[in-house]
Amino acid sequence: MSQRVRAAVLLTCGGLLAAAGPVLHFAVLPAVRVAPWDPDSTTTSVSIGDAHYLDPATGAAGAGQVTAVQHIQGDPVLGKREHLAVWTITTRVDTPATIGLTDARLALSYTTNRWTFDRVTNTFVACCGADTGPDADAYLKFPFHADATSYQMWDPEAARAFPAYLVGTRVLDGHTFNAYTQTIKPMRIGYVSVPPGLLGLTSKAATVQAEEWYQNPQTLTLVDQETGTPVSQTSHEIITLRAPGALIDKVTVLDADLRTTQDTEQQLVDQASGQAMGLSLLEGPVPWLVTGLGAVIAAVGVLRLRPRRGGAAAAEPDPAAEEQPAVPEGA
Repeated sequence: MSQRVRAAVLLTCGGLLAAAGPVLHFAVLPAVRVAPWDPDSTTTSVSIGDAHYLDPATGAAGAGQVTAVQHIQGDPVLGKREHLAVWTITTRVDTPATIGLTDARLALSYTTNRWTFDRVTNTFVACCGADTGPDADAYLKFPFHADATSYQMWDPEAARAFPAYLVGTRVLDGHTFNAYTQTIKPMRIGYVSVPPGLLGLTSKAATVQAEEWYQNPQTLTLVDQETGTPVSQTSHEIITLRAPGALIDKVTVLDADLRTTQDTEQQLVDQASGQAMGLSLLEGPVPWLVTGLGAVIAAVGVLRLRPRRGGAAAAEPDPAAEEQPAVPEGA
């Protein structure tokens, strides 16, 4: 390969590398810094110690470990059509007696909700049958660069968003995550039909409308700052029933301290840390280092393409020149 060809190769490669830096930062980064179309993940939380609950099968009070399993399933077809993230969230809560049953209707509770939001900003968008996330900017995902002092975090039991405040950081498996706390004071969330005897009422009616109340003294959520991924959560969910108009709770439906299991936590930490590293590289100096390297290589190619003055280049005979006749000695 001649010197000019090598120089041209260097110039071409250098130019491509120099152009690749801005492409990585301004095109590739925005394309990957978005919520996924098609998540398909399961997170599991268990009660710390025995939870107290109202057994739906017997109507009697029960106690034991409560297990909450949440599955997120994205709808990429609908999401791409609407240019949104469309996630269906299925949550099943089981007692020791129901955890092995395949019929979800026999569980302590079973709910299905849909969250539809902007893939970049996390903003709720009313679309596609969404019933989760109005006025919220955080739930199963926080915004990218989650470093604000507070977010409006959605609570599925209350079906409302409440402020979650930044209270510092926590370290898991060598990685640092932002810690947000949220407090929900007792509030009525609806009505449920129950036998009057359950509330201590005497009535000839088969059922009465009991008030359903909910509170969560503190939820602690650990969030990866770069990706906005929650990796761990502890909460204290309390759901009770009151007689209509009563000021005190009569029946405890659920009283449980729930915490993300270690296996789920480890999976989420690994996932968030890997994604965060990739985003940090694209946001940081890597694209500009690639551009700088390309510029140096291109400059070397340009220098090699320039004709030399004197030296080896001048000493090379011109093959196109006519051969001159020899001059006889003594002429």
